[in-house]
Amino acid sequence: MTKLITYSHIYIVPPPFKTTYTVGIAEDEKGLRHPVRIENEFFNILRSGMEGDLVKKLTDFGEMDFFTPKVDKKEIEKVALVTGATRGIGKAIAIGLAKKGFNIVINDIELPDEGKQAVEEIEKLGRKAIFMKADVSKYEEVEVMIKEVEEKTGRIFVLVNNAGINIDKLLTNMTPAMWQKVIDIDLTGVFNCTRVVIPYMIEQGGGRIINMSSQAAFDGPIAQANYAAAKGGIVSFTKVISREYAQYNILCNAIAPGCVKTRMTDAIPFGALKERIANIPLGRRANPEEVAAVVVFLATEGTYVTGQTIKVNAGEYL
Repeated sequence: MTKLITYSHIYIVPPPFKTTYTVGIAEDEKGLRHPVRIENEFFNILRSGMEGDLVKKLTDFGEMDFFTPKVDKKEIEKVALVTGATRGIGKAIAIGLAKKGFNIVINDIELPDEGKQAVEEIEKLGRKAIFMKADVSKYEEVEVMIKEVEEKTGRIFVLVNNAGINIDKLLTNMTPAMWQKVIDIDLTGVFNCTRVVIPYMIEQGGGRIINMSSQAAFDGPIAQANYAAAKGGIVSFTKVISREYAQYNILCNAIAPGCVKTRMTDAIPFGALKERIANIPLGRRANPEEVAAVVVFLATEGTYVTGQTIKVNAGEYL
């Protein structure tokens, strides 16, 4: 068994970026000391004197010793915060992440019966689930929510910015209030949650941020100037965050769903919906779970994917 003597973050600067590594000194059974690398995900639970395993791994810089601490599983339990998660795509994402072992924080401005069902379903999977009320368009409410989550449930490893609304009007019929409300929730809400959670992710050694954009960001739908502008802004915002915080092992991506079976598309008049489905090569709307599956991939397996917007639309828009 190997013992960790000391540890620290270091920054290596390959211009124009810099990368954060966790390094330390570990002492083996024979009393020999080794310079070691430590995966960033363990940073916030490290302590001098903790025991672990010493394993050699091949890196871009050659073979290195890695120290893997022996920890109680509860110490590294990960939390996923999903905004707007009481129904539709958000609910499917919350359940999908729970199936992968995440404890879930469901956020919304109210908890309808559908949201209560999501909490119950997650708990039946053996994971923890709590509801946190907060209006993501209000920075102060987001601050309180995320601080409480970190203190009471554990570190937020995944943030899914899913909360959103639409108020569809032709531009000449759209009031400034209609414009602003959609921008405040759909775009500013993404800024608020991301801005508050990133310092926590830096401290804990990394995380995943997944932003819900839309096909509307690309195809310019009539009567959705506010919605399309917000969702287009998310695409650009995602690129910036991915470049700024990759050095801290924080990956940021967006998903742009097409026609998904939700309350939003259920409200489309039958004739218009039929016409839209006729333009989808698969000939149907997506189920929320099909979008959630892409979120789960980015949260768990997409370790070399950042700054991307993944279109989930069955070829309706290429």
